[in-house]
Amino acid sequence: MNNATLLPLVPYPRDVLRRAGQFTMRPSTRVLISCAGMPACIRHKLATLGLGSPAAALDERWTVIVGTPATAGLKPPRHAEGYALHGDRGGVIVRGADANGLFWGLVTLEQLLNGGRTVPCVTIRDWPAFAFRYHHDDVSRKQVSTVVDFKRIIRLLSSYKIKYYTPYLEDMLFLKSFPDIGKGRGRLMPDEVRAIREEAHLHNVTVFPTFSLIGHQENLLANPRYRKFAREVFQSPSSFDPAKPALPPFLRKVIRDVCELFPDAPFIHAGFDETQGVPEQELIAHANWCADEIGRHGKRMLMWVDMFKNHFGLEALHKLSSNITPVEWEYRDPAPVVPRYRSAGVQPAGLAGYNNWGCYLPDFRIGKANIDQWISAAKRMRSIGFGASMWGDDGYENSRDLCWNLFAYSGEAAWTGDPGHGHDFERRFQTTFYGRPIEPLRRLIEDLAIRRKISARETWNLFRDLMSSLVRRVTVKPDLAERAKADLELHECMLAAVASARSLVRREPDHLDHFTVALERQKLVCERVLLAQRIARGLAGALLKRAIAGHCRDLRRVRDLYRRVWLRQNKRPNIEVSLAVFDNVERSLRELVAVRPTARRGSVSLDLGREYDAYEPAVAGIPLAPARFGGVPFGFAGLDKTHVRLADQRVVTLSFEPTRVSDVHLLCAGFHMPRDAKALHPILEVRLLNQGRCVFAETLLTIRHLCDWFAPRGEHMWAGGGLRYADPARVSFAFPPGVYHGVMHLRGFHVRGRQADTIEFRALSLASEPRAGVALFAATVETL
Repeated sequence: MNNATLLPLVPYPRDVLRRAGQFTMRPSTRVLISCAGMPACIRHKLATLGLGSPAAALDERWTVIVGTPATAGLKPPRHAEGYALHGDRGGVIVRGADANGLFWGLVTLEQLLNGGRTVPCVTIRDWPAFAFRYHHDDVSRKQVSTVVDFKRIIRLLSSYKIKYYTPYLEDMLFLKSFPDIGKGRGRLMPDEVRAIREEAHLHNVTVFPTFSLIGHQENLLANPRYRKFAREVFQSPSSFDPAKPALPPFLRKVIRDVCELFPDAPFIHAGFDETQGVPEQELIAHANWCADEIGRHGKRMLMWVDMFKNHFGLEALHKLSSNITPVEWEYRDPAPVVPRYRSAGVQPAGLAGYNNWGCYLPDFRIGKANIDQWISAAKRMRSIGFGASMWGDDGYENSRDLCWNLFAYSGEAAWTGDPGHGHDFERRFQTTFYGRPIEPLRRLIEDLAIRRKISARETWNLFRDLMSSLVRRVTVKPDLAERAKADLELHECMLAAVASARSLVRREPDHLDHFTVALERQKLVCERVLLAQRIARGLAGALLKRAIAGHCRDLRRVRDLYRRVWLRQNKRPNIEVSLAVFDNVERSLRELVAVRPTARRGSVSLDLGREYDAYEPAVAGIPLAPARFGGVPFGFAGLDKTHVRLADQRVVTLSFEPTRVSDVHLLCAGFHMPRDAKALHPILEVRLLNQGRCVFAETLLTIRHLCDWFAPRGEHMWAGGGLRYADPARVSFAFPPGVYHGVMHLRGFHVRGRQADTIEFRALSLASEPRAGVALFAATVETL
């Protein structure tokens, strides 16, 4: 079909016949509806359409007639949720196969009207390919809508025939039995849940919660009151321990409270993904117990099955309760796993990904491609349907509201079941969402944004980089600055496109602010990369101070804009987490012109210059000049290196002026450390020599003395053993050189004032982890 002939409808109906002419609804136009009692959602939709006072009733079921259309022969399709709509010069008739079908037919009529009163002459027959069409909304990672915004979400989901809405909650729900759970984090209160459910009833949307009943409960388990339910692993726990007798009574109350808050929800999604430390049989037994408890409240349990797919085997799914629907999530291409499900005889529901996490302005093609791939996969696995999810990793800096075109695209895919459904999609979507096609915005999404040289995910990571890290990056990878220069011009074009769009929108004008915030953040990255290049080339003095002051002003301006747009739709709790990212960047900028510490008497910063041999972008944010940590001065690597890599029996020897040594201070971290925190392994030998004779030696241990540099404070659920297991008298967190990564300050060598002139480091190999080693960032000898 020629795109010019496509009606502005989303989802696009499977059978459309257009004719010349139109019908205009007037206040005096007669309205007839079925005699049978109409659900509240249909009555509400009629009122929304200005048809709230029917003149008479019909004996026909699930029918609405406006005016005097030709009604003979129009029958709804014999499919659940199906409808038929016919409009001619005399009027419009909508007939549903059931109440759902009539409602969706009225939604189509609403899109045809597009805020006006005129309907084209058209006949439509339509029904959904999948019954289970849902939007999975992460509100647990610190971005929680106000009730007003939740209601708006419900209304918009309904307009794209998305039948189910599930907020992902983890612990973000007030439970009457445990009123401290989620406190202070913006949790949903009972009156808020009730308001969301009531709005959903008016728009034919069913709300059910995703409340984790085993994994992803790190916030809850951080509360001392509930730590007793945790599975003890190599880090701060995130999973309940099904083996603990106290857990079932606790979860029985939790399940009861959740079900009472969502009495009409047919499902409870219990999570069960990325569980830590729970073996197969315990996890299966726990899943079946949860399913039985949920079943007692008349509900079905959904659960993710990645632990089976990745660890236990899909055949083990047959051991699950018949009251469990497995859900397969795959945010790339689900096709490779389809044969495994067919072979195992399992028919999971599906979950695509909008792929908008970890980026400010996503590459919309990636989300659309994944959704398209799910159409075929869901059919081949005979799924009841699929939805799509967004996630709020790292505090949900990315906007939850930005990607309504992807939400609508997912709704259309699950409704039509057609991989080719995307024809002229952005024009149709924009008409339904903004009230008319917005050509500058379509060009931004389909043309300008895909020209970026720095990808959306890379931009996200670069924004969070400390300034010292960017200086090292442009030194090691000069093409980064070239790409930033090209993208800076592109972002100016995209910002101009958004500015042009503002005069065109008829509805949802504030939505454009999300594009502006995303583009401004990406523009800041480009400008900061180019500033880093100037610093690497020698920018200093007054010129450096002026450049940094200017960028800090821009950073604060975008920070304020981000804050205003956030608070327009979201609760205030947790915004500080995302604002802190701006503040950390500004702090790293100001550190470049801060007063340098003078050398402390009684300390010698060792010169590792020729020994620095490694560059790792994840830890490139070490200082560019000498700095103090714990009151001790340290020197650092030059622009093209980050650390000394001590592994594979390597020996590094450093000489200094003969002196009496009282202690040694190391800024260091382990990498690829064993995850068994209880098994301490020798990893590094430190020796002090005097004229070639050893006067002191100590062998350092994994975890106890040398934590893994990846998330040593437990910032990430897949972190290795960290500071929780380290010797607190000797090991402290010094600073984060990059996202999730940490450098530790190790001291407390009992040298006892021995005379020395050389320090020697010898890396020891680990049989259990041959890749393990130690990253030495700086070393200082404390003297008497």
